[in-house]
Amino acid sequence: MTKKTKKQIIELIIIFGIVLWAVFNYKIFLDLVGFCFKLLMPVIVGLAIAFIINVPMKQIERKIFKIDKRKHKKIIRVVSLIISLLLIFGILGLIMFLVIPELISAVSTISKSIPTSFDWLNDLTSKLEDIYPSMEKYIGKIDVKSIINTSLTQAGSIVSVVVGFLGSMISRIVTFFFGFILSIYILLDKENLVRQVKKLIMALFGNKVTKKIVEIVKLSNVTFTNFISGQCLDAVLIATLLFITLSIFKYPYALIISVLFAVTALVPYIGAFIALVVGVLLIAVTSPIMAIWYVVIFFVLQQIDENFTYPRIVGKSVGLPALWTLVAALIGGSVYGFLGMIISIPLSSVLYSLLRDYVNWKLNNKQKD
Repeated sequence: MTKKTKKQIIELIIIFGIVLWAVFNYKIFLDLVGFCFKLLMPVIVGLAIAFIINVPMKQIERKIFKIDKRKHKKIIRVVSLIISLLLIFGILGLIMFLVIPELISAVSTISKSIPTSFDWLNDLTSKLEDIYPSMEKYIGKIDVKSIINTSLTQAGSIVSVVVGFLGSMISRIVTFFFGFILSIYILLDKENLVRQVKKLIMALFGNKVTKKIVEIVKLSNVTFTNFISGQCLDAVLIATLLFITLSIFKYPYALIISVLFAVTALVPYIGAFIALVVGVLLIAVTSPIMAIWYVVIFFVLQQIDENFTYPRIVGKSVGLPALWTLVAALIGGSVYGFLGMIISIPLSSVLYSLLRDYVNWKLNNKQKD
């Protein structure tokens, strides 16, 4: 038995032992995985933010700057990063600038439409007492002290829930802040980081495995980048069509509903239904009949998006057939909610490409045989 064979056997025994321990101690293993995931969350958030910012930054570096990148690489990188951040924050700021005034106006209109007097409640109580005289007897038996004590107990629970929610929100904001700072460092030195990770993988797994991992990572990068671009293009296109339609029929709050539609449409297929509910509530304050027709307009546009626009723009951009795009979104949503729907389509595209290449490779080998 050679030294290499002995080493491989020892590695297999160690791996089998770890798997066996994880199976018999799955609770401890899951807690350990959860702890590591929580510990690495700023890094994960940083990588996700870096990936998103890298989409426009890469295009700016390639298409805007035509000077020699070897001599001015650092300057180009910094300037491209600044332009990308200004572009992203500028779009977010523009959305807030357009939406917030209309949102304030909508809240003001809704608050004015809510009855300021609750005399109708007293009238209803009086009518019920006239119809059911025995009700007064039952009302007198109500233990008001017990109700107050129960209410105070429930109020304490509500306060604890609110405090917990605020604590969770602060924790997420801090995580996002550190992730954002980390993403800046990642983007400024991404080539060096990629080279170091590649060298580490090569040291652990060898050249053959490293080459395959690099191919999968490159394919994933292209697929996810195309998916983000296609998703944003589809959302803007349908939202613009919705805004034009609502403006033609002189609907109130056309801008805020369209912007909300564009933002929520980033969640594939069902995300835009949030805009449906909010739109119905806003329009119904002005005209219930217009709210009903808004539902009709929404479903017509949604059918156009789901059956024609989305599968062709997003499905084509990720190289996934329209049918499998819909299936991937449905499965991802059922497994992991909105986030699952967003990730499932590009992930399915990567798996689809790998499976297609494997099938073609197997068929070519069979033909040779």
